[in-house]
Amino acid sequence: NLKRIFWRNNIAAFAPLLDVPVRLEARSAAVPTVAVGSWFDHRLEVTKTETFETGLKKLHPAWRVEGEWPSDDDPAACLVGRQLAKRLGVEPGKTLVIRSPSSSGGGDVALPFPAARAGLRLGSPRCATLTVSGTLESGGPEDDQIFVPLETAQKMSGLEGKVRRIEVSAVTKPEDAFARSDPSQMTPEQLERWSCSPYARSIAYQIQQAIPGAEARPVFQVAESEGRILGRVALLMWILVAAGLVTAALAVASMMLATVLERRTEIGLFKSLGATDARVAAVFLLEACVLAALGGVVGYFAGNWLAGRLALSVFGVSSSRHWVLFPAVVSLAVTVALLGSALPLARALKISPAVALRE
Repeated sequence: NLKRIFWRNNIAAFAPLLDVPVRLEARSAAVPTVAVGSWFDHRLEVTKTETFETGLKKLHPAWRVEGEWPSDDDPAACLVGRQLAKRLGVEPGKTLVIRSPSSSGGGDVALPFPAARAGLRLGSPRCATLTVSGTLESGGPEDDQIFVPLETAQKMSGLEGKVRRIEVSAVTKPEDAFARSDPSQMTPEQLERWSCSPYARSIAYQIQQAIPGAEARPVFQVAESEGRILGRVALLMWILVAAGLVTAALAVASMMLATVLERRTEIGLFKSLGATDARVAAVFLLEACVLAALGGVVGYFAGNWLAGRLALSVFGVSSSRHWVLFPAVVSLAVTVALLGSALPLARALKISPAVALRE
């Protein structure tokens, strides 16, 4: 259902989570903690022709893992937080025993063949021997937790086919006053505008509608931090754009001034033959507009190529070409060229034909 909402293309990754209180036993220590069952690197079939790769590896790309990520197909693999691993004295390749209190009803739990083949034996109390695939460092509470495949956590807790929560990572728009409005108090027009804006609240609202009985809540600490960062980045981009436009205008003015000085004799000849100031200015402005338009075309395609490479290398996403920007880029280039040519042309029109021809 998450990949069928209106903002499905904005959902970058998600992972179901099931927390289970457990006791870990290794050679050097026994520690009570929380085992988190989830997907690590899961391929989800959205349609018959479309698949979506998701899981903790996609959801938290900033997590630092020493060793390897566990496989979802191996129920005896686990990922241990760095601080927890130090207390247990384990490292990648080592084994540990995980114990969980049995659910109401107790008794043995029948495991599917892959789990039995991996040596996973659960009883009352339920326990298993797991192999540490890697250790995790996140800088958060995850450093004191152990992550296991979702199926393993479900079997240990007796909650087959169930999860406690789902974490979703989505590309959103920074929060503003309109984003914080209550959708129940909006007019139909306002609700449509709000729903068609990728706010964290609007995406959460659609997720809550898509999953019956679910309560979707944005993590405002993350959303607000991302909003502040994006706002500062946007401000920096505007400053860079303004500086670039001013620099381009100064460069055009410098080149046009040099052209006027080189062609003083030509300007004087035009005026002596009866050319008006408007016609002299038209010659230079036409040259500037043609060169600016060509520069705008080249800059548009070069900028698109560079933006695509940058987005792919830095953010790991591809960027699409927006043709609506093409006339805007060309028009902006021509406008900058005209503004930069204003002062040099004013000087060119003051050239006396007699003085220019005598030189």
